[in-house]
Amino acid sequence: MNVVLAIFAGVAVAGAVLAVSARDVRATALGVLVVLLAAPLIASPWPGPLPILARVAAALLAARLLTIGLRDTDRTSGSRIGWPAEALTAAAAAVIGFGSHGLGAVGLGPAEAQAAGFGLIAVAITPLVTGRDVLRLGLGALLLVMGALFIRVGLDRAAGDGEHLVIGLLTIGLGGAVAVIAAAARAAGGLEAANLPGERRGPRPPDAHREVPSPDAAPPPPAASSRGEAGAPRAPRPPRPSSPPRVPRTPRAPRTPRPS
Repeated sequence: MNVVLAIFAGVAVAGAVLAVSARDVRATALGVLVVLLAAPLIASPWPGPLPILARVAAALLAARLLTIGLRDTDRTSGSRIGWPAEALTAAAAAVIGFGSHGLGAVGLGPAEAQAAGFGLIAVAITPLVTGRDVLRLGLGALLLVMGALFIRVGLDRAAGDGEHLVIGLLTIGLGGAVAVIAAAARAAGGLEAANLPGERRGPRPPDAHREVPSPDAAPPPPAASSRGEAGAPRAPRPPRPSSPPRVPRTPRAPRTPRPS
């Protein structure tokens, strides 16, 4: 057992627990940053300085994108089971991962990486199953991917420089995706992914080309209809001309009989 790797694995699991259970947005972003910064150091042997710098830059950029997407948002729903339960679940999963190093075969990587991967996957299950907002769902997906990468480090040989570059790009993409989804949900009315009882959201206006009426602009004229201007009073109809009085017909004179 490598004590240094065990410390970094414990720090990564603690950051995951903080990211999932915290209600403050800044604490959530800090937990994600801790996980991403500790990820390249849970390996044996350690990568070179350039891959480590690339991973650190990717972690900082992903955390920055996440904070930008959550701007003007102070609190989130947090964990539904509380941080003590999350910590105990992660610790139990880490012990199982450490004890089952190699998963029935010979593990070529450090056992601490597999333990950290099991802990992150156990922590990611709760927001994915019980999360009610898009931020928790996105964090669960991010932690699930990072846990899978930790298990890969524990089962196989150390990653090369090209793989570290790909992981860094994947980290930036995941952080940006979570930030974009959270910003879109916040603009639509909230981070909740499920409709709460008694609340209904209205239609969302388009993001671009919104027509904002000027305060000095005159109101538009009423639309005209086929019967005249809408809202205008109708003119009274002219009276129909009365018919002239009927003259009584004079009776005819009786006919005189012809002489025979």
